[in-house]
Amino acid sequence: MGLFDLFKGAKSDPAESVPQTDAEKWAVASYALWSEYCGGNCKYFGGYEKNRSNASMARGILNRDWAVTNKQGVLETVDYLIADKNNAGDGAAKAAFNYGCAANIAARGYLGGHLSKEEMMAETAKVADVIRAHYHSWEEYARAYIQGVGLESGVADKVAEFEENYKRLAAMQDGPYTVDWETPLS
Repeated sequence: MGLFDLFKGAKSDPAESVPQTDAEKWAVASYALWSEYCGGNCKYFGGYEKNRSNASMARGILNRDWAVTNKQGVLETVDYLIADKNNAGDGAAKAAFNYGCAANIAARGYLGGHLSKEEMMAETAKVADVIRAHYHSWEEYARAYIQGVGLESGVADKVAEFEENYKRLAAMQDGPYTVDWETPLS
């Protein structure tokens, strides 16, 4: 897919930005807390509507924060973040946060044009397998994710904000955590 293919058709196509299936909704839920924290919206892939401006923003964040500039970089970073060796020792306490970052990076890779929607979902399915091997519900995963926030430099002091966001999102009738935890992604 070329860069210009990203922006064919209507200015804003909901199918490009908003999850349409339960599997896609599960993907978005896995990083919903981060999307909300960053000023995005938990209803969009990567937290933002897919358009030129947000594609540029996503590529900039991937490059600045993760040194990711292409598809291969997205794939390698997702694999790194879900690897057991990355989440051993002190990293075990941040594992859920790392898994959420991995899913978010796949989504930002899609938003930025490095991955197709199908590639994003394939990467997210790998992340989901790891998440569900360690946690057994949205609440358990979110609690571990928030614990990881408390250990992450730059956001460690934001635990209360993440806890409030979780309570708000969990209470939403059509919120991200209404999708079944066991929804198949692949």
